[in-house]
Amino acid sequence: MPRYFAYRLLAAATAALFSLFGFVFVCGFLDRALFQVFSRPLFATDAWGYYMVGVAGSGLLVWAGALIAVVRHPLENRGVATATTVGLVLGAVLRLLAWYSGEYRQAGDQLRLESGVFLVAALGFVWLRPPRSDPPAP
Repeated sequence: MPRYFAYRLLAAATAALFSLFGFVFVCGFLDRALFQVFSRPLFATDAWGYYMVGVAGSGLLVWAGALIAVVRHPLENRGVATATTVGLVLGAVLRLLAWYSGEYRQAGDQLRLESGVFLVAALGFVWLRPPRSDPPAP
């Protein structure tokens, strides 16, 4: 079994989810901005909303690429795990604030569930991260 299997599996699963959502977001933007292939839009928003969806999708695709680097070389890319942890915690806090505000009642408890998933994944990135390697001796 390869070293740091659980850490690599968590990074790979996160990268796969980020790739999937990033692809859907970019497709949603391209559908409304250029092609209008789908009979109904993927997201109910205006032009600025589609622009933000496209930007978020691009960011998720880049983030997934960084996580793939973690899967390939976990000891050399420890900073990606730290950034992912911060991003997941921030996403969880924003979802809890949105739930608490009451403006997103139609989502029900989905925002709390998403927040919990994000926090568990963030803990996984903290607990499973490989130890810092010692610098090479001169």
